[in-house]
Amino acid sequence: MVSAVARVPIACTLSADDATERGAEWRDFVSRNVVGVVRPTPSQARLRLRPGDEVVLAAVDLARREKACCAFFGLSIEPQPAANWLVIEAPEDAAPLLDQLLGSA
Repeated sequence: MVSAVARVPIACTLSADDATERGAEWRDFVSRNVVGVVRPTPSQARLRLRPGDEVVLAAVDLARREKACCAFFGLSIEPQPAANWLVIEAPEDAAPLLDQLLGSA
């Protein structure tokens, strides 16, 4: 049986230099703006954001740019009364890339 959902290739459209720069940007964002990380599965991460509208705007900007070059990532912002969360999901075989994105590899 063939799945009705189209599979997005696990590929990044950034050049090697741009990918290195983006990785540094993610590490900086996480170190400055993330106060906790929950990993329900190896292919999902929930990043609890530091309070503030500027943090949410920075998360939206970074997530938008990441999705543009790595379409296989699912990125969303979950505003909740106690905290805002940046949720990142990847296909199971891209879990190591999620680790790299978060600087945990």
